[in-house]
Amino acid sequence: MKGGMNNLVRQAQQMQSKIGKVQEEIGKKTIEASTGGGVVTAKVNGKQELLEVKIDPDVLDPEDVEMLEEMVVGAVNQAMEAAGEMMNSEIEKITGGLNIPGLF
Repeated sequence: MKGGMNNLVRQAQQMQSKIGKVQEEIGKKTIEASTGGGVVTAKVNGKQELLEVKIDPDVLDPEDVEMLEEMVVGAVNQAMEAAGEMMNSEIEKITGGLNIPGLF
C-alpha cells in the first residue's frame, strides 16, 4: 500500500512539473481577437495579460465613444477566453481530463 501511495505522489509531482512547463510555454504565446470586423483588435498572452489594443483610426467617432468602448471590451474578452481555452486544452492533454484539486 505504501509503495502505491509513493508512486501516486511521484506521478502527481511529475504531472505538476509538466503542467508548469506547459504554462510557461503558453505564457509566451499570443492570441489575437477582434470585433466590429477588425475595427478593434486585442492581443493577450497565454497568461491572460493584455498586451495590446489596436483601434482602426478611420472609425473614430467622438459622437459614438460608447460603441467603441463596447468593441474594446468585446475584443479583450474574446482574446482572454481564447487564451484560457488554449491553457485548459494543453493541461487536459497532460492530466487526461482529470480534475485534481490543488495540482495546478
